[in-house]
Amino acid sequence: MQPDRALSVSELNEYVRRLLAGDALLRNVVVTGEISGYKHHVSGHRYFSLKDAGARVQCVMFRQSAMGLTFQPQDGMQVRVQASASLFPRDGIYQLYVNSMQKAGVGDLYQKFEALKRKLTAEGLFDPAIKKEIPLKPRYIGIATSRTGAALRDMVRIARRRNPRVGVIIAPCSVQGAEAVSEIVQALEKLNRDGRADVILLGRGGGSIEDLWAFNEEAVARAIAASEIPVISCVGHETDFTIADFVADVRAATPSMAAEIAVPVLADLQRSLDTAMRRVSAGLTQCNRLRRAELMRVCASPLFKNPAQVLIDGRRSALDGLWERCRSAQTARLERLGNHLERVSVKLDALNPAGVLERGYAYVSTDAGVCTSAASLDKGMQVELHLRDGRASAEILETKLTEKK
Repeated sequence: MQPDRALSVSELNEYVRRLLAGDALLRNVVVTGEISGYKHHVSGHRYFSLKDAGARVQCVMFRQSAMGLTFQPQDGMQVRVQASASLFPRDGIYQLYVNSMQKAGVGDLYQKFEALKRKLTAEGLFDPAIKKEIPLKPRYIGIATSRTGAALRDMVRIARRRNPRVGVIIAPCSVQGAEAVSEIVQALEKLNRDGRADVILLGRGGGSIEDLWAFNEEAVARAIAASEIPVISCVGHETDFTIADFVADVRAATPSMAAEIAVPVLADLQRSLDTAMRRVSAGLTQCNRLRRAELMRVCASPLFKNPAQVLIDGRRSALDGLWERCRSAQTARLERLGNHLERVSVKLDALNPAGVLERGYAYVSTDAGVCTSAASLDKGMQVELHLRDGRASAEILETKLTEKK
């Protein structure tokens, strides 16, 4: 290679890879360290880091090599690996390609985890008898997690999808780093002081044992135990376990599963309520049917006299007398009303103009209307004579006024 010629990134990475591959020691190196961030991929490959107090190195163990494992690796485990060191040219990542692995002891974090687990177990903080029930129909859920993490978005999305009527109260806190422990404790205390939440979801997404370590601290464990509101822990992925999982009232494998545990589907609740109402209604109907059958059986007994019949027999004569008085009073009233109607009819007939015409009288009308005075008539005026059975036209030949006395 010419020293004055610029290398491409691909050429540089390939050159470094060849240097590593050509080193006899690095082609077959034995390394001891503590496992961190262990992942078992669906392909069968294993990905993890080896670390000590001062450094770490990325490792991969392909499926064919992993088939020779005699134990299940996990975070915090001290192991001894035989590997070759190389560089992945595409990403420029230096890593160990592990061919075999053996246990070499227990890592520092794992020892701290086990020590705290034994201590809290002895105090009874993991006792199932003290676990609080998760409410079936929460009005509010509290969430203690990072405001910027995907875990919060997943929990809120799933809760609102399952039951939009459930309120969400968020108590944001750091979930890793120097401030995480105190902020997690404060978030739990804040939700308890608020008092609205019926259940608390505490957790975060996945990560290495170092990333999740805040949930293995004693202060967090005691804050969970002191919570008056039930707590669902949801730290990491399904294979991740923390002290918080053992202290919490319920452990969910993931944040999404925690939301599913905490928030029932609204449609399911409605169906359950409808089913319960139908069962209650059917039970009441059956109870009434049995009571009615029992009553009929008792009433049919020769030793039992129907109370209704006793009342009827005792009051029959009084009822008959009352009926007769009512009928007589009604008849008398109808007779009085008939007589009154007859008198009124006679008076109306006397006042009826048609009745007057029947007796031979007539009345005169002009274009202006009914004529009531001879003074309003002039000689030659055309008038109408109204008689019992018709009308007749006439002409005024002469008018004579009656002298007033």
